[in-house]
Amino acid sequence: MKSLLKITALFTLLILIKENVIAQGCSDAGFCTIGNLAQQQTNDTKKQKFTLQLPAGIGDEEVFVFSPAIQYDNQVSKKWAVQAKLTANYANGNLGSAAGLGDVFLSGTYIFPNKKNDWNLSATIGSKLPLSQANLDSKGRSLPMQYQSSLGTIDLITGVALSNKKWQFAAGWQQPLSGINGNNFLPIYFNNNEAEKYIPSNDFNRKGDVLLRGLYKYSPGNRLRLNGGLLGIYHLGEDTYIDGNVSNKPIAIKGSDGLTLNASVAGWYSLSKKITLGLSAALPLVIRDVRPDGLTRSFVVSPEISWSF
Repeated sequence: MKSLLKITALFTLLILIKENVIAQGCSDAGFCTIGNLAQQQTNDTKKQKFTLQLPAGIGDEEVFVFSPAIQYDNQVSKKWAVQAKLTANYANGNLGSAAGLGDVFLSGTYIFPNKKNDWNLSATIGSKLPLSQANLDSKGRSLPMQYQSSLGTIDLITGVALSNKKWQFAAGWQQPLSGINGNNFLPIYFNNNEAEKYIPSNDFNRKGDVLLRGLYKYSPGNRLRLNGGLLGIYHLGEDTYIDGNVSNKPIAIKGSDGLTLNASVAGWYSLSKKITLGLSAALPLVIRDVRPDGLTRSFVVSPEISWSF
């Protein structure tokens, strides 16, 4: 019980700190929660698991975002694990509200044989398949990316991870393959001061990301598992949009490339052999100047509940 109170206090402190930081995002395009790139909680002896994730947060211009997801994991064998995830999104802000399905993530992870059974090396390959073209609208006008349920692109995801009972190190790459999405937002279409604060995203073209993660795992008891560490995401180029009122050529969004570095913590508490509660949070330490993809969160809480069988 004392350990549970300590981790609850830690999460509360981190959340309070985040409320006073101009955060440019602990969120990403999806790959930091996929396969072996996700924060590892333990070597679960159960072969299959369903997880309900209920993250909620505040984005740019105080847009409220709720992004529930359902995830299925299956440890098919000692060498292979598969994962499937379905996301959705609801957003509400000063330009309107929007709700819709997000993406389907599919991945497979290969665990390399290890006779010494100390450090485990694994590789993940997967994809993100959009269920929206990032063109949700309000009163017939396309909303900015902060309101969209998906980035609207087909992405390739790859990664490698090295871990043992105490440590996890991971590196990943997520690359959009389908080019521009279907978003049509330009501030001029709204003709108000609020819209001018959002970054244009008509025919938005997002560049890829690379990820580096390092974390320490700690288990103070049989039921409680904790970890914490650093997560770095480097955006590989400047994103672009097209404004037909200016030119039909892509316009680069200055400051949209570069590094975001986050400190992250997570905890899981086993209610029983099958049911586990989890909570995660992160604090940005280094930020990019601009996040036109709408993934910025100045405040976010990510509770989850999983059922293993």
